[in-house]
Amino acid sequence: MYSYYLYWEGKWYWWSSGYWSEPNDSRRYPAVNIVILTNASFNYALGMGALAEPPQDSSADGVILIKDMAEWQKHWDQTAPYNKLLVYEFYEKNSSLCKAMDKPFEKLATQYKGRADFCKLDVDNFELLARICGVEGAYPTFVLFKKCAQVGKVVGLKEDDLERIVQRAIIS
Repeated sequence: MYSYYLYWEGKWYWWSSGYWSEPNDSRRYPAVNIVILTNASFNYALGMGALAEPPQDSSADGVILIKDMAEWQKHWDQTAPYNKLLVYEFYEKNSSLCKAMDKPFEKLATQYKGRADFCKLDVDNFELLARICGVEGAYPTFVLFKKCAQVGKVVGLKEDDLERIVQRAIIS
């Protein structure tokens, strides 16, 4: 069973009990088998649009720093039509643990260019998205999406685990 979240016109909605409702910031949301939808990705996520392989030059060089929800939505919508992995690092600016993962994360972004996009999101700017993704105060937290659905999560300084889960998600 999936938990569906819709980001539409600057607001989040959650599918619950047969209808869309606005999330209440104080509540915990199911962070298992989540699917994130936008108006552009809706058909692809629900199997009503064909997914294509991404062009080999479609990834940025290195890690993409996403600053706000408008930038996040633009990137999500550009990636949704492709069978491409998105790896989000939720980080805290002043965390030495997060800074320790910068080089390994950059290395993975270079290694999987064209097949995956590696993005950094400051948790202070993405509190609700982080909560939806099951990020609970341990940083860095890496959340992986493919075909709009969450396909993995790694918490902490687990470079080998992150590489293994990225490899597995790319071939699936």
